[in-house]
Order: sequence, then C-alpha cells, then structure tokens
Amino acid sequence: MVTQPPIEGNLDCRARPFHSELCFDTATFRLQPELRDSFHLLQRYHMEHLLTPRDFFYPRIALDFYQSMTTHQVQDPTVIHFTIDGRHGILGARHIAEALRIPYEPARPEDFQVWTHPAQSNIVHILSRGASSRQYLLRKELPPSMFFIDAFLRHNIFPLQHWVQRRGVLLEALFRISKGFFFSPHHLIMAALLYLEEKVHRKKLLRADAIPLLFPRLLCQILEHLGYPTEP
Repeated sequence: MVTQPPIEGNLDCRARPFHSELCFDTATFRLQPELRDSFHLLQRYHMEHLLTPRDFFYPRIALDFYQSMTTHQVQDPTVIHFTIDGRHGILGARHIAEALRIPYEPARPEDFQVWTHPAQSNIVHILSRGASSRQYLLRKELPPSMFFIDAFLRHNIFPLQHWVQRRGVLLEALFRISKGFFFSPHHLIMAALLYLEEKVHRKKLLRADAIPLLFPRLLCQILEHLGYPTEP
C-alpha cells in the first residue's frame, strides 16, 4: 500500500474546530416522569448509551480521517476511503453500527412498521399534528416525546441544519422513530459524513468554513473499532 498525500481541498481542515458533543445526565433525567416516553424511545432504538460520549478522544486520528476522507472514484459511493498513518481504510454504515453496538437491521422486523416513503410535506403535516405542510418541521412543532431523540440527533449526529428547523434525512429519522418504523443512527452518521465529503471537500463551498468537523468522540470510537491507534 502506497502512502497517499492528503486530498486536495481537505488540507484546511486542520485549522477548523470540532463540533462540541452534548453529554446528558441520563441518571437524573430518567427520574423525571414527563420524560418517560423519551427514554422509552431511546431504549427502543438503542441510543441510550450514546447520550454520553466516551472519554476517549484522540483528535489526530480524527483530523487524519477528515483530511484524507474521499468518495472520489469510489465504485460504491456509500463508503468512504481514508488514510491514517499511511494505512488505508474503508468506512461504511455496517462498521459504524458494529463500533457503536447498535443494530444494523432489525432482529425482529415484525416489531416495526413497513416504511412507505412518504413525501416530506406529509411527514411535516403528521409530526406537526396537522398544523403545517411545509417541507421542514420547526423544533417547537415536535411532539414532547421526541425531546431526547431530537436533542441527541440534532446536536451530536447531524448538526448541519438551522437549529430551529428539521428537514431531509433528519426529518425522516425523527418521523421513523415517532411512528414506529425501524431506524438506526448509523444511517444518519453516514449521511452526515457523506454530506461533509460532497458539500465541503469536493465542492468546496465557501459556507462550509462555518461547519465544524463532526462528532469527534464517536468518530474516534469508530476508528478505534477499525484498529486505528487509541494513544499517541
């Protein structure tokens, strides 16, 4: 394997900050009766243990990942190639699910509804309890039971939209969870990485300078699972 230089367009990532991941005091919140439904959804979709990111955070391997990540000339655009310490790696949704100990697919499909691909305006109309038919959902229109799910997905997994709006893959994720369809956060993590690769690195949009590098602790946990160094 020949060591490849950093990918053109990714060189400036070393000067950019990491997104700050939120930590949740689940032991305290669990005691609040008004949050019982939120915790039930977290447990049903295997996200409770992800509310508190691991202490391990080694930023150099995360920076190496973001500096070298690419889908350029990749036959399967759903995977990302990267290089750390001269070692080539491939990251896909299944690797993320394994690293974070979340199901890649449902063990019991009969426990979930069958996904029907509704239009975004229909999703917004249903989640807002008939109050809106826009293409995006306002934060205040979410059902109370989605409090923790929304906070975790919006801040730690897909912090790439206006803070009061939910649209696209984030809107679909919230809808799947609220209505009992299968969802696993590895899909949203992969969507965020592919978004970053396409919009930030390949197209080099000027507004991308304002987007911090994503979920450093979760990313380092995933890279550790793939066998990359956990210590300097």
